[in-house]
Amino acid sequence: MNQAITGDPTPGSDRAAGIPAGPDLSATRRDAAAVLAGHVATGTVPEASRRAAARLALDTIGAAIAAHDAAGLPGIRRVIEGWGGRPDATVIGTGARVPAHNAALVNSALARAMELDDVHEQALVHATATTVPVALAVAEQAGGVSGRRFIDAVALGNDIACRLALAVDMRLGGADRRPRVMSLTYQTGVLAGSLVAGRVAGLDSGQLLNCLGVGYSQVAGNLQGLFEGTLTVRLQQGIAAQSAVMALEFARAGITGAHDALEGRAGWYPAFFGGRYGYVRDRLTGGLGETFRGDEISIKPYACCKYGHNAITAVIALHDDPGISPGSIAEVVVRVGQDTWDIICDPVSVKASPEQLAGPDGLALAQFSLPFMVATALLRGRLSAAELDAGWRADPALASLLPRVTIVVDDADLTPDMIPEPGRVEVVLADGRRRTAEATRTPGHPEHPLDDAALHAKFRSCTRRLGSRGTEALLEALTHLDEVEDMRQVARLTVPE
Repeated sequence: MNQAITGDPTPGSDRAAGIPAGPDLSATRRDAAAVLAGHVATGTVPEASRRAAARLALDTIGAAIAAHDAAGLPGIRRVIEGWGGRPDATVIGTGARVPAHNAALVNSALARAMELDDVHEQALVHATATTVPVALAVAEQAGGVSGRRFIDAVALGNDIACRLALAVDMRLGGADRRPRVMSLTYQTGVLAGSLVAGRVAGLDSGQLLNCLGVGYSQVAGNLQGLFEGTLTVRLQQGIAAQSAVMALEFARAGITGAHDALEGRAGWYPAFFGGRYGYVRDRLTGGLGETFRGDEISIKPYACCKYGHNAITAVIALHDDPGISPGSIAEVVVRVGQDTWDIICDPVSVKASPEQLAGPDGLALAQFSLPFMVATALLRGRLSAAELDAGWRADPALASLLPRVTIVVDDADLTPDMIPEPGRVEVVLADGRRRTAEATRTPGHPEHPLDDAALHAKFRSCTRRLGSRGTEALLEALTHLDEVEDMRQVARLTVPE
C-alpha cells in the first residue's frame, strides 16, 4: 500500500530551525522503516506504558551512577573528555560537559557496565541502556525538553528495539537451534536509538526516516567480547548510543539515509539475518501503537548477565537450607541449554578459574561466568555489585567452591520459545544427599515485578556516591518526571554536590 506518512513536527522542533525535509513518503515503498518513522513521529504512549518506561529510566540512571569507577569507565571518560568539543550534555556522575553524541557514549557504557541494567528476556536486548542516554543527551543539547517528552521517546524507542529483535526468526533451543554471533542489543540500539533522538528533537516522519537510514549506515556489533568477558561489552553499548545521536546530527546537516533500511535488498534484515535466520514482519509492525513490548522488560535484581539469573534464583532458594554448608558440598550441578553455555560458560576453564576471576580483568569475566554466579549465590545468598569487587573475587571460599561447580549441557527438554530457560540446580552433599531447585521467573520479571519499595531500594544502593540528600533529590525528580519542565534539571542531579 502506497500511503503518505504525515505528521506535524513537535512545536519548537528542528523543522522550524531549518532541518532539511525528508523524502516524500507518498512516493516511497512502505518499507518497515517508513512505518516505524511515521509511528515515532506521531505516536502516543498509553499511561501504563509511560509509567513502565519511567521506572526503567530511573533504574537505568541508577545503574549508570553505580558504575562510576567500574573497570574501563575511567579510561572511556579520559578519552572522551580529551576529545573536547561543544559542551552540550552532562557525563553522568562527573559534571563534565561534552558533545551530545559523546555524552551518550559514556552514559550508555556506564548504564551497562555493572550489568545492573534491564533486559527484554525474549528479545535479548538491553534497550533502555541505549534509549535513556540518547534521549537525555539530545534533551540537554536542545534545552527545554520536558520529562513527559523524554519518557514518550524512551517508551517508543524501547518498544521498537524489542520489536526489531523479536522479528528475527532466531531459534535458540531445540533441534534446529542456530548459534548467535551478532548482538541484537548493539544493532537495535543504533536503529531504535536514532528514532529516539529524532523524537526528542521533534523531527517529522520524513526526517525520522532519514535519521533511521543514517543510523543504519553505522550498525555493527558482535558477541565476541561477551564470549571472552572483555570490556568492549560496555564500550559497544556506548558506541551504539553515540551512533544514534550522530545519526540525528548528520540528518540535521542534510545527509540522506537509506529509505528501505530494514527490508531493502541490503537492508538490516536481509543483510544481517537473511541467510541465517530470516524474520517475521508481523512481529515488527503488528499491533504497533497498541502493544508496547517495552512493558515486558525485566529489571535486574543481580549484577550479572541475565542468562544466569534463573540459576541464581534457584541457588538462592538453597542458600538458607540448614543442611547445606560450604564444607558439606561435594558438587553443584547446573543444567543449561547450549545458548547459555555459549554465552556464560564457554570456555569453562577460564570462566571457572579462580586465578582469572581474581585477576585484573576478573570483574568483566565474572559478570559472564555462570560458575562464578552459582558459587557466589550459594555462598553469599545474593549477587550484588559488592560481590564483583576484587576482595570477593579473590576470596578463598569462592576459590574452593568453583572447582565443584559442574555445568551440564542438556537441551533435551528445551524448545525455541523457552527464553529465558529454567534455572535447574542440584547440590550433591558429601554424604550422598541431594538438594534440587528450579526457577523460571526471577524477581523483576514482568510476571514477578519489583514493587516501588524494592526498585527504590536498588536505586538508593546504586547512588550512594551522591550522598543521601543528592540521592533523594534525584529519586524525587525521576519519580515525578511528568512535572519536570526541562530535563537539564535531572542531568544536573546526577552529579554529586
